[in-house]
Amino acid sequence: MTRRSERIGRSGEYLTCSVLARESDTVTVMPHTSHADVIFEWKHKLYRCQVKTVTHIENRKKNWRFDLRKGITTTGRHYNKNQIDIIAMVNLEYQTICFKAFSDCQTTQITIKDEIMKSTNSIESLKEAMESIILATNSRQDKNESTFGTKKTAING
Repeated sequence: MTRRSERIGRSGEYLTCSVLARESDTVTVMPHTSHADVIFEWKHKLYRCQVKTVTHIENRKKNWRFDLRKGITTTGRHYNKNQIDIIAMVNLEYQTICFKAFSDCQTTQITIKDEIMKSTNSIESLKEAMESIILATNSRQDKNESTFGTKKTAING
């Protein structure tokens, strides 16, 4: 990775930290070798954030394309479910961030239309992504509890 690419990536991480710090008291940039770029607290729980940063638009389609894979020099470029909780897609030109729950990312690339990227409210995007994560977590917990309750009844009955 070139020094310019590293500066761009680090700029995206710091912008993400700035947005997260408006909503969280605990925000930390992780070492370069970590799976997550940023760790932050939300409602008394820690979450892992991977930051993807872009600086230029696709010329033909007027879209911003984010590659959700690890760096090109990394073997095994895909993130596992247990490594990342949320993706921050940073646009340095507009200084906006689209947050998305990692569990909602089904592809290795996400394309965002220019007008959407330009008008994104980063704080609202963060809140929506965190709501999605919390709903998915609660749904899994409810399913586990109901399964556990069924097994308990079957054992006792």
